[in-house]
Amino acid sequence: MYLEQNLVNRYGLEPGDRIVVPKSSWNLVQHHALYLGYNMNGEHLICENVIGIGVVLTRVSYFFKDVKSITRIEKFKGNSLERKNVVQKALQKLGQPYSLINYNCESFCNDILFNKPKSLQVQTGVFFGLVAFVLLMATSGENGQKSF
Repeated sequence: MYLEQNLVNRYGLEPGDRIVVPKSSWNLVQHHALYLGYNMNGEHLICENVIGIGVVLTRVSYFFKDVKSITRIEKFKGNSLERKNVVQKALQKLGQPYSLINYNCESFCNDILFNKPKSLQVQTGVFFGLVAFVLLMATSGENGQKSF
């Protein structure tokens, strides 16, 4: 628990803060999680939506175990009552299944913090996928035309 308190102090974490860490070495995909505070046993907890598992509680020491860098910490801008509400809302989502398109880690955090379960990463990926598809179709149409 001493390690967890050190991590919380190092990053200045307070309940409701969003932690964003890279999921790949190129930083193209980011993982989002929420710091919830500590429980009656003094364990500092993070709530995250994990591929293949869903929304779970994770101890701070386990979450940061393999983290090499932090992209950013987004400080929650509410008061203590609003922080409590964020924690309660996150706990109510425990067990909710993960969906890459509809409810991933980023959309989970946005749902809890802003009541908007959206993912900019998914929207960006879909946009670039559509652009690539249109370009592919345009170039294949040019190459596949018959001349008379």
